[in-house]
Amino acid sequence: MPGADGSDHSGHPDPQDVPTPADDARSSPGRIAVAAFSGWNDAGEAATGAIEHLLEVWPHRHLATVASEEYVDFQVNRPLLTTREDGTRVIEWPDTELDLVTPPRGPEIVVVRGPEPSTRWRTFCAEVIELLIRHDVSTVVTLGALLADAPHTRPLPVSSSDEPDLDEPAGEDAYEGPIGVPSVLGRMAVTAQLRAVTVWAQVPHYVSQNPSPKAVLALVRELQREIASPVPLGDLEEEAAAWQRGVDELARTDPDVAEYVQRLERAQDAAELPDATGDAIAREFEQFLRRRRDEE
Repeated sequence: MPGADGSDHSGHPDPQDVPTPADDARSSPGRIAVAAFSGWNDAGEAATGAIEHLLEVWPHRHLATVASEEYVDFQVNRPLLTTREDGTRVIEWPDTELDLVTPPRGPEIVVVRGPEPSTRWRTFCAEVIELLIRHDVSTVVTLGALLADAPHTRPLPVSSSDEPDLDEPAGEDAYEGPIGVPSVLGRMAVTAQLRAVTVWAQVPHYVSQNPSPKAVLALVRELQREIASPVPLGDLEEEAAAWQRGVDELARTDPDVAEYVQRLERAQDAAELPDATGDAIAREFEQFLRRRRDEE
């Protein structure tokens, strides 16, 4: 039962009483939060890989930790025993970490990363959102990756959409079915009167056992729409190309895989027209120019 201060007995915010930003915070643009969680929502480690890429290419500092003790099943996500440079032994817990990333220009980015909680999702998301509001976040972008019938030889499909307002009716093609914690976090962000964006990449299910740099690249490129400063790609394009060459080699040595990939290609060609509209070409060219200016 919530206490008089609106929290439960553990001191966490009541998930039914999600905090909302002050009126002046809503009226001015703030920081952007980008969240990803390992586990069911992270096929090919693409979503968490996109977060790690942001941390690699831009300066960052630690902001806060959501302790795993009350949310994570340690038999599913076990703590790690590690040795520091000075030789001391420490236990690393599977906590959710919030870091502040500082691009060269544009709003700062609060990245949220950790394992998908095993329990108490509403309380967990309320705690995360309370921290985001405290750190002046106005937009929450959740990243995810799912296994799909997508051929590795083509650009991996990525979908991006704003979470609708709570009183907005769903479209005819709205998804219904099981969800992960990114979806819960996005809906609770809307409840807190924050803008919420969901970005999902499709990962070929027949090569899902290993990390997929190509899916990471697809998510980073889509995420670029929300970030003012061009995201340096570094070695990501080369790693994505190497991944594709490796899967090509697998298909060459396994006739069944090769036939299956061809079938997926034909199905995709029949279902979709190439994305070659004027707007799409303009978007790609604009992103190319921004990357060039950033590299000069």
